[in-house]
Amino acid sequence: MLTELEKSLNAITEVFHKYSLVKGNYHALYKDDMKKLLSAECPQYMKKKDVDTWFRELDFNEDNAINFEEFLLFVTKMGVIAHRESHKK
Repeated sequence: MLTELEKSLNAITEVFHKYSLVKGNYHALYKDDMKKLLSAECPQYMKKKDVDTWFRELDFNEDNAINFEEFLLFVTKMGVIAHRESHKK
C-alpha cells in the first residue's frame, strides 16, 4: 500500500506525462503544453505569472522545453506558495 506522499509523487509524475505525451515526448513540456497544464491544473497561479514568465524561469538549460527536473522546480515553488497560503487562513 502506498503512503500519501508516494501517491502524491505518482500524481505529480502522471500530471507531467499527461501534458508531455501530447507530442509523444515523456521528457519534455513545450510552451503550449505548459500553458495547457497551467490553465487546467493551476489556474490560480496563472493569475500571478503568465506562461512566458514561468517558462523563462523554469527552462534552465534553455532548450525551449521543460524537462521533469525543471518541472519539479515548478512544483516546489507552487508547494512553497501553497504552504504560505495555508497559514493565512
